[in-house]
Amino acid sequence: MNFLRNFSIYIIVLISTAQASYSFTGPNSFSDLAERLSPSVVNISTTGTVKTNQNSQPSLEDFFNFPFNVPRQQQPSERTVQSLGSGFVISEDGYIVTNNHVVENATDITATFTDGLKLEAVLIATDKETDLALLKVEPEKRLPALSFGDSDSAKVGNWVMAIGNPYGLGGTVTAGIVSARGRMLGGRYDNFIQTDASINRGNSGGPLFDLDGNVIGVNTAIISPSGGSIGIGFAIPSNLAKNIIDQLQTNGEIERAWLGVRIQEVSDEIAQSVGLEKTYGALVQGLTPDSPALKDGIQEGDIIIEFNGQEVESVKTLPRLVAGAEIGRPAKVLVWRNEREVMLNVNLGKQPSLDELAAIESNDNSVFIKELGIKVRKLSNDDKSSLKLATALEGVIITELSQDSFLLRQNISPDDIIIEIQNRPVKSGSDVLSIIKDVVADGKENVLIVFYGGPNTRKYIGAKLSLD
Repeated sequence: MNFLRNFSIYIIVLISTAQASYSFTGPNSFSDLAERLSPSVVNISTTGTVKTNQNSQPSLEDFFNFPFNVPRQQQPSERTVQSLGSGFVISEDGYIVTNNHVVENATDITATFTDGLKLEAVLIATDKETDLALLKVEPEKRLPALSFGDSDSAKVGNWVMAIGNPYGLGGTVTAGIVSARGRMLGGRYDNFIQTDASINRGNSGGPLFDLDGNVIGVNTAIISPSGGSIGIGFAIPSNLAKNIIDQLQTNGEIERAWLGVRIQEVSDEIAQSVGLEKTYGALVQGLTPDSPALKDGIQEGDIIIEFNGQEVESVKTLPRLVAGAEIGRPAKVLVWRNEREVMLNVNLGKQPSLDELAAIESNDNSVFIKELGIKVRKLSNDDKSSLKLATALEGVIITELSQDSFLLRQNISPDDIIIEIQNRPVKSGSDVLSIIKDVVADGKENVLIVFYGGPNTRKYIGAKLSLD
């Protein structure tokens, strides 16, 4: 009995000692930090019109609880939507960062500060790929601005604090830790910081701070079966956000580097069959025509295992690494080929738009111009031969017309050739896309199209654009 009594005491002492060695060392309070930073965080409220489908299925936004939308009770084909979110000031003259999904389709945007000040905000530019948006307000006096910190220094277990506008309640402070890093939710450039700091609907676009008061993330999404926080929230890392916001502020758009490969996951079986020591990398299953990868030696069947010295952990990692590289600069691409490593230098290009990329990837290089209701492609030598055209003729040939195309009613048909639009020559589908984009951006609804009408003959048509 004495032995048992002594043994029990020994166990209790061990437990007490273990608890003492892992004593709580967190901050005593977040109050000073919250008081200093809250004036720079704003509530974002928007009004906009969206098209609806009464029989539509739940969307990805519904799953991740992105915006806090309050629709009108009736649901016609178009309805007014109010969206509530958060944002934060990054410059004293009034630039504000938020999420794209908070302001998407918005016609009116208002930023409300902690002191009750309301300012109308103008949308400067957005990037849907990373779900970021840049707004601008015109304050009468200098605003308190926040600074981006180094998100790479935010280690798992570090304390973080979030400020936002959950459920429209106004400035709300929550705290937690960095739960994980490098989370991917389905986007091409995902690299989220995961946190258990309480984030709810309306927190979208708000800042995630470190204990020095630097913004290390932009709160964006939660996973929750109930619609409320269950401690799984995601923030865009500040190092990614700062680069995107700088481009939006400087250029109004995002330019990303382009490699030009179609890739798939490397399975355990594939890794073993080609002699890889572990399962990682991105398998090249195809190469885009005229792409940097094709020009500089990447081959189908290669497994890209490193990009600019960084390991390609999976097929999801490579797009993010490429997008973050410099356009026009050689990138070091390490591939696994014939059971050995091969280092290649690939001069990265500028990523084409989705429409341009679709045209490059399509078998006949056709591009669909939805505003004109036509498909066009570059006039080829085979076209010139079959249609008995001059070899020097340049333009695009129509391959299809939609039934509701304005040009169909003007007796335009497949095989007709466009040589100019708005007094600008067109030589490819990309040229047409670019011109139509500029026309729409200028607020115009009609374009002047010049068709080839025979040797030394032109046919002019004023076409009305379909902007639905």
